[in-house]
Amino acid sequence: MNIAFYNHTSVVSGAEISLLLTARNLSKARPFLFVPEGELLERAKESGLPVISIPSYRARLSKNPFRLAKDMLGMAWAGYKFAQTIRRHEIDLIHANSLRAGIMAVLFSWLHRRPVIWHVRDIPPQGVVGRGINQLAKWTVQALVGISQSVLAGFDQKKLGDKLHLVHNGVELQEIAAIERLRYKKNIRQELNTPMQSHAMVIIGQITPWKRQIDAIRAAYELRQAGHDVHLWVVGEAKFRQENIEYMEKLKRLASDLGIEDRVRFTGFRNDVLEICCAADLLFLCSDSEPFGRVIIEAMSQSIPVVGTNAGGVPEIIVHNHCGLLYEVGDVEELVQCASRLLTDSRLRQLMGSNAARRVREHFTIQSTVDKVEKIYAQLLSGGSRVRAENPEVGRGIT
Repeated sequence: MNIAFYNHTSVVSGAEISLLLTARNLSKARPFLFVPEGELLERAKESGLPVISIPSYRARLSKNPFRLAKDMLGMAWAGYKFAQTIRRHEIDLIHANSLRAGIMAVLFSWLHRRPVIWHVRDIPPQGVVGRGINQLAKWTVQALVGISQSVLAGFDQKKLGDKLHLVHNGVELQEIAAIERLRYKKNIRQELNTPMQSHAMVIIGQITPWKRQIDAIRAAYELRQAGHDVHLWVVGEAKFRQENIEYMEKLKRLASDLGIEDRVRFTGFRNDVLEICCAADLLFLCSDSEPFGRVIIEAMSQSIPVVGTNAGGVPEIIVHNHCGLLYEVGDVEELVQCASRLLTDSRLRQLMGSNAARRVREHFTIQSTVDKVEKIYAQLLSGGSRVRAENPEVGRGIT
C-alpha cells in the first residue's frame, strides 16, 4: 500500500510529530509525505521518509467575507496543485493529517481519484460551518479518524457512524536508565536555575490562551504562598497569531506582578521534551478542551504523574487517582490542591508515576496506533467490512 500523508503546513506542532511517528513506524504500508517546504519536510528527510514538496496556503477562520473568500480561493488553489501532484505518483490512498488538509484533498477527488482519510486532531467547529463539514464528509470521505472520543463527538454520528474510527495517538517507548535520568535532571535544572532539592513543575505546549498557562503561574504562586519550594517551567513558544504573542507578554507580566519571576522559567520551544519530563516532578495540562494531549503520554511514559483538566480527550488518558489527577478547567484552587497532594507525598507521586508508565505501555504506544491505522487502510483498499479501530470505552476506567 502506497500512502500519501498530506499536511497543508510545514510548521511543526503535535499533529506533525504524530504524523512523523506514524509514517516512520508503518510496517504494512509505504508512506510518502506530501508537505510544503519548511521544518516538517526537513524533519521527514532526516527520518529517511520519502517526501514530495507541494505548494501551501495558510487560511484562517474569519468573519471578514473578503478574507474568507480569499482564503477559500487560496485553499482551492493549494488543493488543486496537490491533486495534480498526486496524479504523477503511484498512490493508493490519501491520509490527510488535519481537517483542513482533508477538505483540500476531497475538493479535488474528481482529479486525483484516490480514497481519502481525514485524521482529525482538533475539536471540529460547530454551527453552520460544522454542518457543512459533516455533509462534505458524508459524501466524499472514506474514513474519518479521531484522536479522541471528544474529537469524534463533534461529528454527526448518524451521518458518519460507519466512517468514524477512534485511534489514540501513541509514543515510541524509550527506556531511560536511572543514571541518564539523573544526568538530565542535573543538567536541565542547572540550565533553568532550579535547585535539585526544589520541586519542578512543567507545562508544555504552544503559548496560547486556550492552553491556560496563566492558571499554572497562578498555581505556582499559591503553592509558594503555602510554603512549597516550587519552580515552574513554561515550555513552548507563541506563534501563528498576534494574540498569542500578546498572551506571552501577559504571562510574563503576571509572574512579575506576583513576585515569582525568579521561580518561573519561560524556555521557548524545546526539542528535548522527554529529558525535561525526566527532570521535572509534575506535568501540568491546563487547557480548556485539549483534543488529546500528546505531552501527557510523553510525560507518563517517563513515570511523571500529570495534573490535567477534566475536559476534552484528557480523561481518556488519565485515570483519576490512579495515574494522575484531574481538575475542572479554570479552577486554580483545585489545581493547587492536586499539586500539593502529589508534592507532599513522594510515595503517592512514585506510585502514580509507575501506574502512568504502565498505562502508556498498555494503551498509547505508536505500535498500537500504527496497527489500527493500517487495519483501516487494508479495510478501505480491500473493500471489506469495517473494522472498528479501537474500543470506544478505553479511558473510562482502569483497563
